[in-house]
Amino acid sequence: MCKTLKNLPKKFPTAIMDIVVGLGTNTLTVVRGNTTDIRSEDIFEIMCILSENNIQVINLDLATQENKDRYYRFLKQGLDTSEDRTSLILCEPLECENLLFEITVNNFIHRSMFYIFFWPHGEVSKLFLSGIKEAIRVAVITNPRNAVFRLYYNQASPNKLNHLTLVNWWSGSLYKSPSLPPADKVYHDFQGRVFNVPVLHAPPWHFVSYNNDSTVNVTGGRDDKLLALLAKKLNFKYKYYDPPERSQGSRISGNGTFKGTLGLIWKRKADFFVGDVTMTWERLQAVEFSFLTLADSGAFLTHAPDKLSETLAIIRPFQWEVWPLVGATLLIIGPALWIVIAAPSLWQHRKRDQLELLSDCCWFTTTLFLRQSSTKEPSKAHKARLVSIIISLGATYVIGDMYSANLTSLLAKPAKEQPIGTLQDLEEAMRDRGYELVVERHSSSLAILQNGTGVYGRLAKLMRRQRIQRVRSVEVGVHMVLSKRRIAILGGRETLYYDTERFGSHNFHLSEKLYTRYSAIALQIGCPYLETFNNIVMTLFEAGILAKMTTDEYKNLPEHSRRSDVGAESDTKEIKDPTDNIGTAQVQPESTIGLEPVSLTMFQGAFCLLGVGYFLAAVALATEIHLHRRKTTRRTITPVETSTARRRSARMIYLKQQFDRMFGILYVFVDRALRHDARE
Repeated sequence: MCKTLKNLPKKFPTAIMDIVVGLGTNTLTVVRGNTTDIRSEDIFEIMCILSENNIQVINLDLATQENKDRYYRFLKQGLDTSEDRTSLILCEPLECENLLFEITVNNFIHRSMFYIFFWPHGEVSKLFLSGIKEAIRVAVITNPRNAVFRLYYNQASPNKLNHLTLVNWWSGSLYKSPSLPPADKVYHDFQGRVFNVPVLHAPPWHFVSYNNDSTVNVTGGRDDKLLALLAKKLNFKYKYYDPPERSQGSRISGNGTFKGTLGLIWKRKADFFVGDVTMTWERLQAVEFSFLTLADSGAFLTHAPDKLSETLAIIRPFQWEVWPLVGATLLIIGPALWIVIAAPSLWQHRKRDQLELLSDCCWFTTTLFLRQSSTKEPSKAHKARLVSIIISLGATYVIGDMYSANLTSLLAKPAKEQPIGTLQDLEEAMRDRGYELVVERHSSSLAILQNGTGVYGRLAKLMRRQRIQRVRSVEVGVHMVLSKRRIAILGGRETLYYDTERFGSHNFHLSEKLYTRYSAIALQIGCPYLETFNNIVMTLFEAGILAKMTTDEYKNLPEHSRRSDVGAESDTKEIKDPTDNIGTAQVQPESTIGLEPVSLTMFQGAFCLLGVGYFLAAVALATEIHLHRRKTTRRTITPVETSTARRRSARMIYLKQQFDRMFGILYVFVDRALRHDARE
């Protein structure tokens, strides 16, 4: 049968008042357990003496389960609103152990939560000490003799866990003020404490090689250097270990689990994690973050655009929107010249074959646009000659020269496909062109797609039809982009940019910035040395040292790239992933994709066009022969009609000759250009 705490020691209310005033809190919750039968007068005395010092007192009795649930709701409300909750718990040692266990299980742990247990007799039990987590703030008041009280605190030593340290005592007054040592004084020196730190292979933040005995070997990285600086400044040591699942973790799932490295911190099985950990609202429900270590943005990576077909290079300077306008110009300019010539005749009612004049105008303007030697001018009038000169100048210097300049630039630097640079372009490519989007599993990028609306929601919906949606790491996703053309990966822009430099930036296209993302050190909620870490990281960030460390990783890129390949290969062997067969993708060296000399291959479009010209000339000749044979069989053809047919036949033959001449000149020009480049 449990004992019952019936009486409080002498001078206890006064000692509590001095201790609470030394804590600097404005509210105290007096909690009486089931094993407490203290007189109401004693509780009233505590409330009165605290009220005189402007400290609000809340009195709770845990005699029933309903009252205990009310107390836990009160603590949870304090967590949600970040309000201070200081509790004075009065009960027997056995109930103190049970209450500490329930508080830990419910995770009512934060820097704003402080629990003061009164230990009425004997030493603090080992069971109670074993239940104290480092992040929970626990103090124990003992009464070794009359009118003397000792105050023990669990966060008074930086290198002792499950331990209570004597920090103050009261014998008429407090020995020192404040009542508890501040965290920045306690954790400025960890006195050689050893931390077991999980690590993930994620260049350029960590370069990790995995051994067969489940050990890891970290060969470098920006965050490895950062952790080394923290360890040197705060005097602690660390050992890396391979965490289960080898992922960061995105959020607490619906069944109350949290996978990945952040899940270990949430379960308080790991103290902290240094890496490219993005700060998100979902992750803030499980861990705390230090001051930011990287200001980054989201982006996606696709394969570099392919070269467009060189066969169509000769017509590529004009977009499809231009050709209707060119055709309309050819159709309009002939009748316009006819109107200029025929207007006086129509006004003065002169007799002239207007249909033949219109045909001559259209033929004349067509030969001008083809830049061929023209036939006889349709009119000697000054207005007609002025219009002819304007047409000739426009065709020669505007259309011809601009076309030649654009064609020359396209042959010097071949055109490429339109790159995918925005989320809207990516959505269109996934919907119409068969592109697939992958993300790192248990990452912040995955959480954005799962919780996003608008274009992010539509991208997530398109991803559901894919066979592979998530990859083990960003590096594996970059290998997929390198080996397969219609793959995109979403992630941090800094990481993607580094991987493009590792595997050849010419092989990839990096999108524009999508959203802002910040990375920081992940720690347990209520971690007592969070402010100590913040002060150092803030100093390194403001001084530009973190940026310098990131830049140094790019300078060491060749060496670390070789090391990273080993780690990635061993990681592939460890986990059988559907994308493991792409880990050995061949990277094309930069020297093999530079500018190429001009060759006949680049001018294959001109030869194709020459062939089209010959084909059209042959069709025109065959048509003319066929029509001539049909007309010779007719006996009713008049001499005027025969003369008109002969003129039209002559024009068609002349048009064929002009086409042949134009393509002959083009061939000579191409041949001379190749010989000139060969001599240079």
